[in-house]
Amino acid sequence: MPDMPVTVRLRKPAMVIFDVGETLIDETGIWHRIAARFGIPPFTVSAVAGIALTRGLGFREILEELARFSDLPVETWRSPDLLDVGLDDLYPDVVPAFGNLQSGGIKIGICGNQPQSTEDVLSRLPINIDWMSSSARLNLRKPNPAFFNALIDQTGIDAQDILYVGDRLDNDIYPAIRHGMQASWLLRGPWAFAQWHENRDVPDIHISRSLNGLANHLINDLID
Repeated sequence: MPDMPVTVRLRKPAMVIFDVGETLIDETGIWHRIAARFGIPPFTVSAVAGIALTRGLGFREILEELARFSDLPVETWRSPDLLDVGLDDLYPDVVPAFGNLQSGGIKIGICGNQPQSTEDVLSRLPINIDWMSSSARLNLRKPNPAFFNALIDQTGIDAQDILYVGDRLDNDIYPAIRHGMQASWLLRGPWAFAQWHENRDVPDIHISRSLNGLANHLINDLID
């Protein structure tokens, strides 16, 4: 297979807006709860999710398929506590990266396809967040263009001065670029792996493998 394309250069943004699932939050705990609730071994759930991802299914569709596989009502996965996360679920590079960005004068935003309860969790971070919302609060889900329009309108920052960071090409990177934002594809989590495996010949985009690496690049390697 061909190597990933050389990543494009970034300009120093006024604000970096982060996706949540598998960007800030490690969703391993969620998948373990799903396995326990559905009565399926975690390894089987991981395998099923991997197969579904390669077929382009989204998170909700995967859970619906798992429910059917377990002969459970499809709505089983909607139990309120099933998708809950806590600060313990944060990837370890989140707080250091946020601190580095703020020390360099870059504002921090957070908005992904998440329940509003996730905002409550992230509001307890030991770092000031300049702007935060969620698909639940906006009543809009990525990749709906209106979601990205809302980011621009509510932050009051020009699209070209926003860098959106996420793990999915389809939900995060391409829509952000289409709206005039910069974007950085974070290669971690199952969605990123599935899309990396299938899209190694995508047009040049900026790629990050950790938030610390991205923050260091933005602060130390770029000029305003």
